[in-house]
Amino acid sequence: MSKTSTNQDIVKYVYNELEEEKQNQFNFKYLTDSNIRDEVEMLSNTKKVLDELLFKPSDSVIKKIKDYSSTLSFAEKIN
Repeated sequence: MSKTSTNQDIVKYVYNELEEEKQNQFNFKYLTDSNIRDEVEMLSNTKKVLDELLFKPSDSVIKKIKDYSSTLSFAEKIN
């Protein structure tokens, strides 16, 4: 497997997007190759941090948006 293919497979593995056949092959490589295992762990940790950084507006902001939206007339909402 080429390095590019391996990098793509690592990303797909972390995001659970590998086809079943490739998943089985990759599981073997993960168990037998410490470099791949290290890459998977690093990318998994990065994904976890990024997932935690996703912005979620506070309840008060959501309420303000809904309140403002409810004051608009139907014509304003579709234009």
